[in-house]
Amino acid sequence: MKDLSPTRSATLPFRQLEEGFAWLLRSITGILLVTIVLVITWQVLARYLPGVTSPNWTEEMSLMLLVWLGMLAVGLTIRAGETLAVQIVVSRLPHALQHGVYRFVWVVSVLFGLYLIRYGSELVSGTMNQTFSTLPVAVGWMYLALPVGGGVIVLYALRNLLSRWEAPESLEQEPPRRSAGQKYIVGILLVLLAGFLLWLGPASLFSPVGLLVLVFVVLLFLGTPISVAIGMACIVAVMRLGLPELIVAQRIASGITVTPLLAIPFFILVGQLMSEGGIAQRLVDFARILVGPWKGGLAMVNVMDSMLMGGVSGSAVADVSATAGVVIPMMKKKGYDADFATALTVASSVQGVIIPPSHNMVLYSLAAGGVSIGTLFLAGYLPGILVGVSLMIASFIIAVRRNYPTEPRPPFKESMKVVLGAIPSLLVGLVVVGGIVFGWFTATESAAIGVLMALIVSMLFYRELTWQKLWQGITASVLTVSMVMLIIGTASALGWLMAYLQIPAQLSDLILSVSDNKFVLLLLINVLLLLLGTIMDMGPLIIILTPVLLPIVTANPINMDPVHFGILLMLNLGLGLTTPPVGTALFVGCGIARISIEKVSRALWYFWPAMFVVLMLVTYVPWIVHVVPDLLGQH
Repeated sequence: MKDLSPTRSATLPFRQLEEGFAWLLRSITGILLVTIVLVITWQVLARYLPGVTSPNWTEEMSLMLLVWLGMLAVGLTIRAGETLAVQIVVSRLPHALQHGVYRFVWVVSVLFGLYLIRYGSELVSGTMNQTFSTLPVAVGWMYLALPVGGGVIVLYALRNLLSRWEAPESLEQEPPRRSAGQKYIVGILLVLLAGFLLWLGPASLFSPVGLLVLVFVVLLFLGTPISVAIGMACIVAVMRLGLPELIVAQRIASGITVTPLLAIPFFILVGQLMSEGGIAQRLVDFARILVGPWKGGLAMVNVMDSMLMGGVSGSAVADVSATAGVVIPMMKKKGYDADFATALTVASSVQGVIIPPSHNMVLYSLAAGGVSIGTLFLAGYLPGILVGVSLMIASFIIAVRRNYPTEPRPPFKESMKVVLGAIPSLLVGLVVVGGIVFGWFTATESAAIGVLMALIVSMLFYRELTWQKLWQGITASVLTVSMVMLIIGTASALGWLMAYLQIPAQLSDLILSVSDNKFVLLLLINVLLLLLGTIMDMGPLIIILTPVLLPIVTANPINMDPVHFGILLMLNLGLGLTTPPVGTALFVGCGIARISIEKVSRALWYFWPAMFVVLMLVTYVPWIVHVVPDLLGQH
């Protein structure tokens, strides 16, 4: 939970022991990630290289290691204070109240960890006599990760609770001023929540549905880690229903033991390797050749680089991390305003979640029940390019008004050298996407090949990825993976519970009671997604909202294709990454550029309208989404 963990070293007697345990966790989880990459790569090479063979248990082995990786690394995110949480309310409470909330959050986290220990152990004992279909190992050894992970959660939640009884320094500072826009967003969301509770009726407030919503919302806005908030809400609702408490643990386990999840850590690792290995600089140089001579050339380069970077890393945050440190100093040196340069970098990173490959599309495919990842990837190309074109148009208009300079095109010989130097970087994305589209690899295998290619390009071609940088990229990837894995598990339990309680059907009736006009309903759904995207990170929203909204948009009167809705969801929630108060791309960009969020947020108003126009086009013109898959026979 960002900003809610202790900010100075704990003074407990066993401080050195705790630091040693954290080092051990980092080492184990890093080795687990490397092992998974090697095993899946081995599986691919055995299929295509003569003389190379692999056993048939590689996939199940990788899945078991992934579960252990996700559960063990949760403790590291709690220790580092990097769990995903909503702080829009708690950060603005009086300091005395913040202290109490801070303690309460970690008490709840301890309770959730104890639940995983108790019922995860039951799950282990019930599956020790079952074996995998190809791996001669008991299934219980995989599920043992749940109680062990629960123990790690308890350990680090207690550490955060006991190491300082006062609130951390980050909460003792004056909270940032809330802009009028943020006040309106919070107000609208509170009105929507109040309306939903009124629709349930006073008698239903403490029904299973009412408790599920109430506990989740209260814990969420108190700053509880999202995975814990979802898990505790499910536990309370299951107890209210009188169902066995073990169900939640079972659903968490089934949610994180899905084979396509293996692709997610690989895509995340590719982005980290690009950031550390010199690929970003080559893409910037290549973009300067293409669009630098236009008015406001470096602004165009910024957008084009994000288009290329997103097409390789598949991550908005990875795009900002790799691009901001290269492009923003160049733009400032040439006379561009710092807030404009940073805002453009943040806005253009949205292309990273739409232009393939994208690990968020893998999440959507899982949440949507198996929508083709290859088709999703192809469907994202044209919308992603339109986002880039809209930002280029906005940048060009601003560049003309502010008289930003053009970039001289280098001599032909130098230009060709840059182009040739960028080809290995571009091939990483082409092989990853092409391998999926043309059926050469599964999404998981393609992502593993992407890691291998990024390593080869960074270490052998560019020779900029040192062993130290490689380990930093691996450990950073582990933290990101752990944030996602437990959320996926608890959201799986939430999805099952919502289906059991028929919540999607009830929400469908509620939304359709507002209007039966397709265009009005789509506009309302867009507004809802944009509002939610401002207060919660993209991954959790994909997992939570897809089972709720997909049945609505695919039925009458909307009749939207699941692939179309997936791209619509990506674009809406991608915009949320650029907005305060929880926009991760915005925070990363401002941190690298060393500029205030308020200044960059004001400058983003030049670009949000342009991206909103693209959102409306994608919403109401399905051809934009379907044309590329149709041309390649993938729709």
